[in-house]
Amino acid sequence: MNVSSFFPGRIRIRDEVLKDGEISAALRAAIENHEAIKNIDHNLRTGSVLIEYHVSKLPVEKLMTFQKELLELQKLCDRYNGSDKSAILLKIGELKEKLAL
Repeated sequence: MNVSSFFPGRIRIRDEVLKDGEISAALRAAIENHEAIKNIDHNLRTGSVLIEYHVSKLPVEKLMTFQKELLELQKLCDRYNGSDKSAILLKIGELKEKLAL
């Protein structure tokens, strides 16, 4: 997954893998209940997700603590060929657990 734009309070992610409804739904479920999230807009056709969040509840320093998981997720997405989603869904589940802490 590629971060196509980032400003504190707003992140846009784009990737072909986000055109997969099951993966997109898992990602949304992983992040939508975090206290910092204001809004999530997803375009399944383009594979784009816009995440708007409260900077005061998720400062950049805290956001950077998720860097390792996001890089691992990006590697899995780069290898995704449409057939095996299990590793990506598992990594999204791990991210969801970390966000809940």
